[in-house]
Amino acid sequence: MPPPRYRKFIPGDWVERLIVGMLFTVSAVGIYLLTGTVWSSLLIGILVAVVAAGMVSVL
Repeated sequence: MPPPRYRKFIPGDWVERLIVGMLFTVSAVGIYLLTGTVWSSLLIGILVAVVAAGMVSVL
């Protein structure tokens, strides 16, 4: 059985990068508007971006 195909974690296609960037931006701005704190909005935005990048790389 051949080994599974691995992709880089960072999306290579510009559409994939656009999707990850938009998810980061929307989540960070939404958390900032709800809570008013910059650090928590950035941390949640980064978390969403990492999960989105992982999901896009799996696809």
